[in-house]
Amino acid sequence: MKRFLLFVIAVVLVVYGIHRWDVARREQSFPASFTPAATPGVDLKEVPVLAAMDQEYTRLAEAVMPSVVSLYTSRRISQRPTMDPFEFFFGRQQRRPVPREFIQNSLGSGVIVSAEGHILTNNHVIADMDEIKVRLRDGREFPAKVIGADESVDIAVLQISAPNLKPLAMGDSDKVKVGSLVLAIGNPFGLQETVTHGMISATGRQVFDESTTDFFQTDTAINPGNSGGPLVNLGGEIIGINTAIGNFSGSGTWQGVGFAIPINVARRSMESILKTGRAVHGYLGVAIQTLTPELAEQFGVPGRTGALVDVVTPDSPAEKAGLRRGDIIVAVDGEEVPDLRRLLRRVASAEVGSKLSITTIREGKETTVEAVIEEQPEDFRISVTPKGQRRPAPVPPGEDLPEDNPLAGLRIGPIPERLLPSLPENVSGVMVLAVRKPGPLRPGDVIEEVGRQPVPTPEQFLEVAGKLSPGERVLLSICRGRERSFVVVTP
Repeated sequence: MKRFLLFVIAVVLVVYGIHRWDVARREQSFPASFTPAATPGVDLKEVPVLAAMDQEYTRLAEAVMPSVVSLYTSRRISQRPTMDPFEFFFGRQQRRPVPREFIQNSLGSGVIVSAEGHILTNNHVIADMDEIKVRLRDGREFPAKVIGADESVDIAVLQISAPNLKPLAMGDSDKVKVGSLVLAIGNPFGLQETVTHGMISATGRQVFDESTTDFFQTDTAINPGNSGGPLVNLGGEIIGINTAIGNFSGSGTWQGVGFAIPINVARRSMESILKTGRAVHGYLGVAIQTLTPELAEQFGVPGRTGALVDVVTPDSPAEKAGLRRGDIIVAVDGEEVPDLRRLLRRVASAEVGSKLSITTIREGKETTVEAVIEEQPEDFRISVTPKGQRRPAPVPPGEDLPEDNPLAGLRIGPIPERLLPSLPENVSGVMVLAVRKPGPLRPGDVIEEVGRQPVPTPEQFLEVAGKLSPGERVLLSICRGRERSFVVVTP
């Protein structure tokens, strides 16, 4: 027993000794010596340019941020409950399940553009929302009223009733050049008043297939919540409305590529909304496609660029001006038309009632006509040449054309009556039933012309096609659904 007590006392003494040694060690090592740097690594007087840039960036951000707002939107969504597994196996319940309602919240950004409280933002930020709240930099919150929206441009105009607002000036986006330095201000991930810096990486970007808008591309960080916020130049002017982080980012977050709507495009939509209550765009009444080098050669204008007219809508400004299918539009008001999108943008931005001088080439001769622009019909949609090809279907045995014929490998027949409702009213041609060789044609296409000659029946198709020379490129006029276009078949 005595030995055990002695052992315990010894252990206690050892532990106490170690504790006292540790305390003494720490008392001796603290306070540790600490000598901070006496001067900065670089004297700002020696780098006046960098010091001035730092001050100017801060000044620019401070000047712009009071005009940028955060948008908080919400909508009610009704969702019917999924079937209970017991209900599936044992029969329906006596009472029908009540749909559940929940609130879906999202966020975005906007910029104040008038002393009356008008705010520019993206249409997709506020579309189908039941409630829109605007939070200013000073913390004030106001409900927003939707004045109007332009879905085709993805622009919306809101308004709040609030005193002491500071609108931001709009610049001229037509003067923006690649390499220009820019700031983006917004509400990414709900982080208000976030400022990011970068440059214009490219102009004239086509981001969405159905859009005629040419976007600015920027490496400025743009993330979810930045949509609708301003892209500003070093003068504190809005040059764009941030709209997308890019479909190129599979993660849904910024990866060095962002896009903005040029402010001149947004301003035209806004002015139309404020003036008429809706977005008004010009209308010519043609379906067009870009004149490719292959098409240019077939139409006898090699090396030329422009927009090829596929369809002229009856009683449209184009028909009244004398435009015809097969005309090549090469200039509008003396400005060259390099492709169809330049023409679409020019027409869409034209004032209703204004006249456009349209230069065309028809059968090798250049002529100019005047078209009086009308307002786009409500059911109008852009019509361009369909893209994509399907895998060719096998052709049944028994070719109707020799193997060296440019159109060999096609199986054609009359248009089935049951398919007429899905085609243009005045369609006249033969239907492609099968395709053996890869090319621009696919089953279901209707060939109306071969080399500018009508082929309303299979017999006439074979007669015209039979005169083609081996290796010859052939211009075809086709219908794909309700859309008409020209294609070139290259052997």
